[in-house]
Amino acid sequence: MADKGSGAKRLGQPTLTAADWAQAALQLIAEAGLGALTVEALAARLGVTKGSFYWHFKGRSDLLAAALARWEQRTTTEAITGLSAITDARQRLCLMLDASSQSPRSRSLYAALAEAAEDPNVRLVLNRVASARIEYLEACYRELGLAQPLAEAKAVFAYAAYRGLLQLAHEAPAVLPLPDSSTRSVGPASARETQARTTKVEPPTKIGRILCDAVAYTDLHSSTSRIVGTPDDVQKR
Repeated sequence: MADKGSGAKRLGQPTLTAADWAQAALQLIAEAGLGALTVEALAARLGVTKGSFYWHFKGRSDLLAAALARWEQRTTTEAITGLSAITDARQRLCLMLDASSQSPRSRSLYAALAEAAEDPNVRLVLNRVASARIEYLEACYRELGLAQPLAEAKAVFAYAAYRGLLQLAHEAPAVLPLPDSSTRSVGPASARETQARTTKVEPPTKIGRILCDAVAYTDLHSSTSRIVGTPDDVQKR
């Protein structure tokens, strides 16, 4: 337990906090699915008794709620806060689209949660996360001058591409191109990590370049902004 707890020390060993249990739950879900999440399995994984669990939670449902809240906060709320520090909407979109195109090195937690969408609590959080992310994408597209209907459509398309890549990484990982750098970080970034990226530009992935090409500057020959890179446009390139 010494390397897994972040709480105050007891008998020379750090204790497990509620956040430690929630994080361990997310890791177990990512590896084995929601069905594998039990108090017994998690306690055994952490090398502690169930008594430690019940010090923080009433039961499995409370743990799941805390784990989902942690995932939503860190991968959506904090990520959006960090991205908002980037003043240029086009740079912000390219950063998001490139990050979303990176193949996960291991089973995606998002994919595991999507498979458990029949659980009403999971479904509620998935809906809230997707809605928040799409709304943020739409706001970025609107900053480029797109009208609301087109901005909304582009946001949905971009997020659908991201979700599709996650699913492909789970179902047929061999079809995805290898990342350009083996040291590239994967998964949603925290606010601090996102802000750090604004001062260090990394080369985009192959898919990321295609998605970033879909973000265009204002057409100089038109009074309105447009986005190039529809599926037909990509096929013609």
